[in-house]
Amino acid sequence: MGELAPSIDQDQFRTILEHIGDSADARTVFGETVVHGDRAIIPVARVQHMGGGGLGGGSGAIEECGPLCPPDCEGVHAEEGYGSGMGLGYRVQAEPAGFIEITSYEAKWVPTVDWNRIAGIGAIAGGVFAVIFALGAVLTGRR
Repeated sequence: MGELAPSIDQDQFRTILEHIGDSADARTVFGETVVHGDRAIIPVARVQHMGGGGLGGGSGAIEECGPLCPPDCEGVHAEEGYGSGMGLGYRVQAEPAGFIEITSYEAKWVPTVDWNRIAGIGAIAGGVFAVIFALGAVLTGRR
């Protein structure tokens, strides 16, 4: 009989996810607060956590080959049954949102500008405008 995958309980699973979550924040992604004279710069990030997982089951002995059996199957696929498995996928994505600038007389939020995102939105808007313009010209008979 084959070895089964090691099992993990809910508390262990929660601990793993908390550790991953703690590892991705503005400080770990972009660095510590910078202080220069009477001015402090605190980096701020947008952090997304995405994940998924699954568990598998098992079955008793399979006595006849079916469509999932390997080509060299000779009638019996598994004499004692088979079973279980687990998988987990996780992704952390972080991007700069801006920074907070603190001086002795004020604190202000300075957002970062994502020029690639702005250019992409402009290109999409231009394409939509061109399609609408072309449809209008076709429908009214103008060229």
